[in-house]
Amino acid sequence: MTTIKNLFAGLLLFVSLSSCNDMLLEQPYGVYSDNNFFTSEADALNALLYAYDPISNIEYGARFLFNLTDIPTNQYRSYNKGLETGLFEWDVNPNTEEILYFFKYCYLGITRANSVLENVGSMTNISDEARRQFLGEAHFLRAFHYFMLVRIYGEVPYHVKVVQGVQEAKVRFGSLPELYDLIIADLNEAITLMNVSKQQGRADKVAAQALLAKVYLTLASSKETGAPGYEWVSDVDNLFANAAETAGQVLRGQNTYGLDPNLLNVYDVEHQADGKEHIFITSMTREGSGFEGNYSQLPQIFTIGLPNVYVANTLTGDGGVMPVIQPGQQGWQYYRVDNEFYHSFDDNDLRKRLMVTTIYNADGSVLANWSEDNLTSSNPTLFAFFYPFSRKYTDPHSNSHRTSANLYLIRFAEVALTYAEAAGPTDEGYYWINQVRERAGLDELPPGLSAQQFKEAVWDELTFELAFEGHGLFELRRTNRVLEEVTNKPVNEEYAYFFPVPQRELDLNPKN
Repeated sequence: MTTIKNLFAGLLLFVSLSSCNDMLLEQPYGVYSDNNFFTSEADALNALLYAYDPISNIEYGARFLFNLTDIPTNQYRSYNKGLETGLFEWDVNPNTEEILYFFKYCYLGITRANSVLENVGSMTNISDEARRQFLGEAHFLRAFHYFMLVRIYGEVPYHVKVVQGVQEAKVRFGSLPELYDLIIADLNEAITLMNVSKQQGRADKVAAQALLAKVYLTLASSKETGAPGYEWVSDVDNLFANAAETAGQVLRGQNTYGLDPNLLNVYDVEHQADGKEHIFITSMTREGSGFEGNYSQLPQIFTIGLPNVYVANTLTGDGGVMPVIQPGQQGWQYYRVDNEFYHSFDDNDLRKRLMVTTIYNADGSVLANWSEDNLTSSNPTLFAFFYPFSRKYTDPHSNSHRTSANLYLIRFAEVALTYAEAAGPTDEGYYWINQVRERAGLDELPPGLSAQQFKEAVWDELTFELAFEGHGLFELRRTNRVLEEVTNKPVNEEYAYFFPVPQRELDLNPKN
């Protein structure tokens, strides 16, 4: 598998990405010279791939997305084993590392997408098909990055042109209505320009449709539930209808993507490129060199702190075993699953078995079982196994510490549940939530649920289906449940619905 980053040779960077210290330089986001770069179709493609690049970085998708959106929820717990990030306890302020760098990397992506939009349209030595596809992807990426920003920070700087210098980096903050208008317009344009063309690491028409459906659902549900910041939203019924119609185009209007009947196959590192479940996924590879982001270290981050950890290679326990990562490599026990969250799953739910409670030796014999009592065990192996860890990110064929485990940014199952929530307890709404439940080994929902009961059932399904995939806090915020649902940590109410814009940004670009 060729990674996006392997195609970036020759691009001139104005902002150094070599270290966190370099990123603190007072320079605008993602600036490089376009004057003599866009001279061929290959140049245009490289510029587009450059706009995808930030998503795989540590400070965006590879780690900080989980820190900002899942760690603050009931999915994770610190167990008083050291707080690598204050977000385990909602200890956040405008200078918090994740707050600063996630913001920065979103704008790196936005500026690079703006560069494609400003330059590719006027190129003469490029095929019309490539031009439409590249422009469509750039519109998608700008919308994708802004949708991340508005759900995390609320009002943010409104950049729709290439930043040519420090002064141009100082722009007004867009209002939420204005930012959502931009997101929706970009996605509609992306849908118009692109075709269905599945390629790992890149977006196509279906990805734009799926994201637009989620945008409509976010607006409608935020208004309906009274989520702070969305008082301005109107015509909720029409927004739900738009969400259902757009999600329905994904569910019924193409035959490239679908719900994979094998749940474990969704998380099989060897089926990321060809798996029909994955609508938009990153493209890190164990063959990548250089720094993390070319390759993934997500398996180490989720796995317990032992070397040579083997797990069952089926969810039913009737097969063999496989290593989580290459034998000899040790997990870092950073993303620690809350044991109460584990217990909240139905015992028959196969998604519960995606949290590992038994580890093995290489010969298939049991090494240890997880128990809540392991937290105080004198046995060092048991003591390391103090939480049931997620196996959604594993790579039994890893290259030392380099793995090909990627981020599942948009999956078909999420679109099915988006449709179900937007459509309500209709026949087709029931059909799609039951398709997701059936794959998980659960019975169908009982018929005759009220609209509110059905909606809450979809919310539960989203929690279980998307656990540990960077959606948790977004789901709680848009349904106005942060203060109600987060019970295993003290929520900082000031930032329950929007985290603060980085102080560094406010110093350089005061909010007006």
